[in-house]
Amino acid sequence: MRDHGTEESSSMTAEETAAPTRRRIIKAGVVAGAGVGAAVVVASPASAAPGDPVLIGQTNDAGATETMLTGGSSANPALALNATGGRPPLVLAPTPDASIPQELPTGSLAVTPAGDLVIGGRGNTKAYVNTSRWANRTVAVAPRRILDTRSIASYTGNVLSATSVVTSGKLGAGKVIHLTVKNVPPALAEKATAAYLNITVAGTVAAGVLTAYSSSISKPVSSSLNWWGPNQILSNLVEVQLGSYNGNGLAFALHVSSATSVIVDVSGLILSAPATF
Repeated sequence: MRDHGTEESSSMTAEETAAPTRRRIIKAGVVAGAGVGAAVVVASPASAAPGDPVLIGQTNDAGATETMLTGGSSANPALALNATGGRPPLVLAPTPDASIPQELPTGSLAVTPAGDLVIGGRGNTKAYVNTSRWANRTVAVAPRRILDTRSIASYTGNVLSATSVVTSGKLGAGKVIHLTVKNVPPALAEKATAAYLNITVAGTVAAGVLTAYSSSISKPVSSSLNWWGPNQILSNLVEVQLGSYNGNGLAFALHVSSATSVIVDVSGLILSAPATF
């Protein structure tokens, strides 16, 4: 196999199922290893070096020579992986995106620390299968209310900052309240990095702006929800990055320029360590 900058320590494998196409299996700056007890079934002419078989658990280094898998079908694949004992047959160690070349031979395979799968696409281009952001990390949850300033006492478990900023059921003009989504499964267990919020203002006093932002940063000059007069009810869906407030994680802040009641419902999470989906 070909090494694009990282010493190869174990085998790189894949399954070719579409005859009669040819797939190049190239090591693109990643370390691939087989799980304990894994076995491989290889149909000729798959090889790691000219004339040699691909063997799980052994180093397969063809130097500058490309390994080719030719032909195969679902019934008789050119390369098949099997594992026992609940271990994966193939493990890819994360490689920084900057270390993966922009030009990858078709069939190359790598994974980034963010969980994006990188492949050598058509014409040796670097292509992404965005498994992290759109497939297995963005998770809808049963809508859950974590704040209603009109009954603030019922939501103190989600409030990290002082509740004195709420008066007569309204978040005061120019005030900030910090909230956490830790009580919304699976935010805590699977390390949420952002949340989808449906934010509603009600009983407005005058025109104003609400800004939602991570508790780890200063209030940005931006708007998440606007209203233009008194006695309005308006809502907006907002994606907000989570941060930390006084050592408490999974936190975000809300600032209003004009006094209003604020209701917050969580409808989705972005997870950094998702389980199985």
